[in-house]
Amino acid sequence: MKIPEKVRKQLKRPLGKLHKDFKEIKRLSKDYRIIAIGDVCTLGLLAMGIQPHLAVFDFRFMRRELDPGMKNILRLYYKRPKKYKNPPGMLSERILKEAGHLIKAGGAILIEGEEDLTALAFIKNASSREIIVYGQPHLGMVIVKPDKKIKKKIEKWLVVSFGHEIKGNKGK
Repeated sequence: MKIPEKVRKQLKRPLGKLHKDFKEIKRLSKDYRIIAIGDVCTLGLLAMGIQPHLAVFDFRFMRRELDPGMKNILRLYYKRPKKYKNPPGMLSERILKEAGHLIKAGGAILIEGEEDLTALAFIKNASSREIIVYGQPHLGMVIVKPDKKIKKKIEKWLVVSFGHEIKGNKGK
């Protein structure tokens, strides 16, 4: 489903705490499973010695094809990513419904389209054992701890976007 412009404007602001470097993420990686959204975010974490429990990428950065060497690094760490379609500016209902299972399974998801908005599905379905990390263009990395407040906000956005509540699996 297409995310309405009103909601997309709100999503331009970080959903969690903004960090200029990976120090806090490195510290948190000892206690939380990391869900990384985005190619450069995932590559940065790997460079810091942190392999995300779940990595979501599309082989693109800022709508440009990723450098072949960077693609190879992602392929080295994630040999058999699950493949999903998610058109730009949209959030796939399939990803939203399967996010809990995908979190539980871990590994990688290769998106055909654009991965940015998939963060909503993973925040909505993450447990208190996970943190979601994504890049905020030109500003740094955002760390989201999926608490009730942010989940409620996302649920409201999704109801506006889909016209109804989406029930997903919790990975059980």
